[in-house]
Amino acid sequence: MTQLRIGPLVRAVSSESVAIWTEWTDGCDVVLDATHVRASEEQAYGAIDAMSTCSHTVKVGGHHYALLHLTGLQPATWYSYTVTAQSQEVGSVLPAEEGIIQCFRTFDLPEASAPLRVAYGSCRNLSTPEPDALSAFGSWLKAAFDEREALWPRLLLLIGDQIYADQQTIRETFPSQNAASRRLPRGAHTFEELASLYEDAWACDAGIRQVLAVLPTYMIFDDHEITNGWNIEPGWRVRALRRGLEQTLVDGLVAYWLYQGWGNLSPQQADNHPLAELMRNATRSGEDALESLRAWVRHSVYQEMDPHWRYEIATMPPIFVADVRADRPASLREVTNAADLNVPARIMSQKQMEELQTWMQHHASTTTILVSSVPLLLPPVIGCAEYIAGIRPFQRGPLRCLGNALAGFQQKLSRRMSFDHWPVFAATWRELVKLLSQRQHDIVVLSGDVHFSYAAQARTSLFHSQKRATLYQLVASPFRNNLSKRDRGLILKQSLVKRLFYSGLHIAMLPLVRAKGTKRVPHDLLMQNTVALVTFRPGQTGQGEQGRYRIRQVYMGVQDGKSREIARTDFEAGW
Repeated sequence: MTQLRIGPLVRAVSSESVAIWTEWTDGCDVVLDATHVRASEEQAYGAIDAMSTCSHTVKVGGHHYALLHLTGLQPATWYSYTVTAQSQEVGSVLPAEEGIIQCFRTFDLPEASAPLRVAYGSCRNLSTPEPDALSAFGSWLKAAFDEREALWPRLLLLIGDQIYADQQTIRETFPSQNAASRRLPRGAHTFEELASLYEDAWACDAGIRQVLAVLPTYMIFDDHEITNGWNIEPGWRVRALRRGLEQTLVDGLVAYWLYQGWGNLSPQQADNHPLAELMRNATRSGEDALESLRAWVRHSVYQEMDPHWRYEIATMPPIFVADVRADRPASLREVTNAADLNVPARIMSQKQMEELQTWMQHHASTTTILVSSVPLLLPPVIGCAEYIAGIRPFQRGPLRCLGNALAGFQQKLSRRMSFDHWPVFAATWRELVKLLSQRQHDIVVLSGDVHFSYAAQARTSLFHSQKRATLYQLVASPFRNNLSKRDRGLILKQSLVKRLFYSGLHIAMLPLVRAKGTKRVPHDLLMQNTVALVTFRPGQTGQGEQGRYRIRQVYMGVQDGKSREIARTDFEAGW
């Protein structure tokens, strides 16, 4: 009998469309039905708007997936929905409900000037015994269902490390499938192994299933979906390929596409994406699409084409989700010449940076949100250390030999200290600083990765002016993980320095305050599992506030097994 294996997941949403993603045990026709009771006529038997769409599953590596796009919806409207499988053998098959609420809300129209509330975070490692903040958040959503319009976020951003493919992993037992647990002592390297990790992550926990069944969820990968330190430096990829990791890279990105990237696309974006076209062709032919996907992705691993994992979300303020992992320019020959190291590195390609600059210019009249899996601003001492490790002061002239030797030392230091964030990639860091200096409206960066939570801000001038933008860095990490004792000690020691100036930026940590009262969080760092909720409230028209947003951020942690507000960011006391 056809059964729902993973899902349903609410994915890309707009003011008039929604995407619902599912995985099934067998091939079937999947029907999505969505209903809305019109509020103006809501009575015991109110008028109901019902819409429906249907698609056959696509087969990939013996797995069966469906991504259904439903269009023609009303903006700022709540819909309930069901997903049904229809197969020739058994007719209609309904997935087990198990008390999971299934609904979604379409986005507001841009001109509505409505507040935007975003949930975000990263790093969920199921092999740790830590409490799961994202699972607890699912229970919180369910308890707050009657107040969903006021309390629920409009979307969820999963900013990297949805699975830990590179670590020892235990596959959970699925009672419905009577599957045996098994170990992956060397991590996951094949598509089938990676698919099993996504199943563990999303299908075994009622709280997670509840989150994904109601919140429009957008995702981007970091390194652990493939392997730790993936593309940490330009020479990493060629060494990995020579070690025989081509299949790991290819299958890791194929799995990312199916479980994360595919659902990020709007109907219009899906019409023009080459991997979505491969999926449509396989749906029509009934053939397994795995080898076609592998062949296409392999070209991107060898930098023969741009997979374009980055994307935009049409909210207000607008969101640009960057790819700062796979799009790092890499050398495909062994880096043996010291002069090759004496070149400022990039965290994204020149092409993506130009797209980001154009996007920022297009939205010059409003605050913008940049999503980066790794932070742009770090606690000041750490950020300055990475910046120093990334600069290349003697690229030309009589001191070039000294510069080459220094670059080799900087590279070894970066590798030993796991410097992997924006400041160490000097070329793109300078471009971002220049972009900030040219803006009047703020940039808010949402990130994860570092396994502790904090907020910081930066300006190109110490003096606040409405003609100068502020860069806010907000970090929520992890959902379920922890820091080693050594790393925690190093991070806490440097936290005494709250402000620093380097590379043309005045950088300051923002205070974190306990949820109840005004007591500061020690070191202004949260060392526990969290989900962050950040709200953007538009300024009042006619008061010099057009295009500006007031920002409020709270952190939801796990207390007594429940999701509770544990801290908030003080945006008024940063300087």
